[in-house]
Amino acid sequence: MVNTKLPILMALIAALSGCSAVQQVVDVHPESLQISSGALGHSVSLAASGDTLFCVYSDAAATTLNVVTVPAGQHLPSEPPAPTVLDKVDTAPPLSPSFGAHVLSVQEGRVGILYLDRETDAKSVLKSAVRSDADPRWSLDVFEPTGDPVALVPGANGSWDAFWSAPGGLFTRKVSDATQGAMFMTDFQLGSRPSGIASAGFTAFDSASNSLVAVFRESSGFTTKTVPDAGAAHSSLLSPSGLLSVLSWDPRSRRLELHEEKKDERSFSLTTVTLSNNTGSLALLPGRSPSTYLFLFDESRSLGVGSTTHQVSLIAPGHMLGALGARYRKAVLRSADRPVQSLSAVIVGNALYVLVQQGDLTLLRVALAP
Repeated sequence: MVNTKLPILMALIAALSGCSAVQQVVDVHPESLQISSGALGHSVSLAASGDTLFCVYSDAAATTLNVVTVPAGQHLPSEPPAPTVLDKVDTAPPLSPSFGAHVLSVQEGRVGILYLDRETDAKSVLKSAVRSDADPRWSLDVFEPTGDPVALVPGANGSWDAFWSAPGGLFTRKVSDATQGAMFMTDFQLGSRPSGIASAGFTAFDSASNSLVAVFRESSGFTTKTVPDAGAAHSSLLSPSGLLSVLSWDPRSRRLELHEEKKDERSFSLTTVTLSNNTGSLALLPGRSPSTYLFLFDESRSLGVGSTTHQVSLIAPGHMLGALGARYRKAVLRSADRPVQSLSAVIVGNALYVLVQQGDLTLLRVALAP
């Protein structure tokens, strides 16, 4: 059943197909700050604690996982702050395919990172690193069995619940718990980058069942539900009323699709947001009201004669981008001849911050109208 509440499809299919494109595309000029120019690994993450941005990325030359903190103010700083080396996470080149794999979680002055560390050619270790504003030193913990990081969910009284994918299924245990991980879901195989939903839980694509699984914290523990027809490349968001929204990309139809949980039926409606090509990274962010969103994604566009450009695109209510009205408009935040390997985004105050891995690592700041 199609949700017709959002005027997205008709407004944007025309823009992407070339019809009335001038009327649909808003010209924005983000500030940019290059965080790193070297070779990078697996993925990048961005989150905010108060007015501080945490940028997490891996450095292929040094084989380290790094953290850069940037103040979220009226403007980006003129020079990037020096990175903090969290850990050396690989032995030496050639690097493992999972080099730099990690997930980042931030809530109320606490920061947590769950990551994979290849200590030798034959041995990899799953670790967590957590810190708080009260004690900014990173505290490390090791998990068994090892596996791919899925989520680090903040809990009450400073606790963290870690989830990871390993042969046999999805495992979990609390950080600093001396026991081994317990099986949470059998036969689970992580199929793409998961999406954290703060203390509420996370979503992750299970390639074994070819379905998107949502894991939520409840008073009695964690429970699961399936998001029908959602794709592997996805981003999730929880509304103030506790309803789940998921943005995913369907490679068969080349459509970005919004899946919204219904309050009464606990089923999901489906809305086509726009068409895009070769989308691999995306982010779903809240608009000014519970029924509006910001859609951030990468896409490739043909320039003719064998030439292709790869861009980071944003779809948002026009008034947030400085245009008139609430109709959804599109803006291109960054364009280059190299594909986008990874992106992550967060809104702080009246600004959207986007961390983009596209050859180099760049932090963008987009001013949003109130």
